[in-house]
Amino acid sequence: MTGEIEFTPCQRRCATQDFTKIYMLMQNGITVHFFTWSLLSLNGESMEDWRYLEQKKVLKNLIPGEGRIKYVPHRFDLEQFFEEAKARQEEGIVIKRADGTYKHERSLEWLKIKNWRREICDVVGYTPGKNARSWFFGSLVLARNGKFRGCAGSGFSDWELRKIKDLLSDAPRVNPPFDIGEPYVAVKTKMKAEVKYYKTTGNGVMRFPVFERVVG
Repeated sequence: MTGEIEFTPCQRRCATQDFTKIYMLMQNGITVHFFTWSLLSLNGESMEDWRYLEQKKVLKNLIPGEGRIKYVPHRFDLEQFFEEAKARQEEGIVIKRADGTYKHERSLEWLKIKNWRREICDVVGYTPGKNARSWFFGSLVLARNGKFRGCAGSGFSDWELRKIKDLLSDAPRVNPPFDIGEPYVAVKTKMKAEVKYYKTTGNGVMRFPVFERVVG
């Protein structure tokens, strides 16, 4: 492996339940480590009301220096930390209030700061819309340099849905250039879309592409 944090091999490893397959993946360098950053209970006592840094002090003393279970240190230089994460091509960072406590729902005390990448792609088709989107389209099928890059199905305003649907409906249909694993309508158009995304998979497909705007 590359030594970097890689989503696809990790997802494959975590989804594997067969012990023989697990062993084979481990032999190929795909091992699993458990990273700890919070301690919610200890010896039957709930610690959910403890302040975050107080939890971490106790947790650090419980985790050995070596092994598969690892302690996640914290930092306060958030801007520098985020720049380092971007330089390593990671997906971003998570920030918490140092004096916050554990919450069982989404909270402003715990936020993800995402490292979005941006790219301009050719629109080569669209998937059918469902439910509230049945009158428009589901997602845009995107390509770059003749290769499939993913499908963007979010980020559209109501006006953009109507406008893009009209442009796609007027475009001539062609044979689908790619197999994307689901039905779609392939069209010949000069439309380009700017999208943002996290990272790419091993075969060059963008993960979670989000539509930003039509270009040109």
